Amino acid sequence: MLIYFDESYDTEHRYLLLGALFNPHPKYLHRELLDVKRKYNCLDRNGKALEIKYFNCTSKRNQEMNCKAIDIFMRSTSYFRAIVIDQKLINLDRFGKKGEPDKIKMARAYKKFSELLLSHNTENIYNGVLLTDELTRCNGDKFIEIMKQDFCTVGGKHCNDNSRPTLKDIRDIKSHIEDYQVNQINDILLGSILNNIYPTKKEYKNNVRNYLIKCLGVKNLLPETWNIYSKNYVEKYYPKYNIWYWKPID
Repeated sequence: MLIYFDESYDTEHRYLLLGALFNPHPKYLHRELLDVKRKYNCLDRNGKALEIKYFNCTSKRNQEMNCKAIDIFMRSTSYFRAIVIDQKLINLDRFGKKGEPDKIKMARAYKKFSELLLSHNTENIYNGVLLTDELTRCNGDKFIEIMKQDFCTVGGKHCNDNSRPTLKDIRDIKSHIEDYQVNQINDILLGSILNNIYPTKKEYKNNVRNYLIKCLGVKNLLPETWNIYSKNYVEKYYPKYNIWYWKPID
């Protein structure tokens, strides 16, 4: 299992979104996305595939490529899981001692939310590989080392087997590089959630979000839709896509 991990947030940094794209057959998405980019001549002068991002969906051509990326995701065996955190609901005092900088506390919270998202969706995964996009919310190297202790060590906090680790490797990547372009699909799926939370006047971005909603057969990507479902219900009836709107537990 190859898992791509990414983050997104709004301009005011109120909402933090973390997304994981799980790929039992990772070569399929890579090959199909290359075909889409070649069809639209989304290539550099050396024939290498260029990056597509939800943020840069500012033309009909980019909209069509984003929608094609959603199509190949829907046809694949891959599935997507996201956690959305309203940072106004975070009590940072739970993540550190008094007097510690909020930045350090937030880094711990970031790690905790990443851990929650991954641990809730790797119960039956062994020897997987986690590829994280360059992280802006914490020290990337420290984050990776801590996560390796929990997921890559037999007997670790989130190791589900006595002889095999849940993940055999965790490393950071640069998503604009062709070899790791599948994480660009992760970016599109995350961006669509943020677009629904904060609708934009940008027609092409709205069209991509609405296209994803139509493909999923749901009302929207907001809490009013996803908070009514249990984890078991979603995995049974919406196995491709799940959004967890986190709330603190007293």
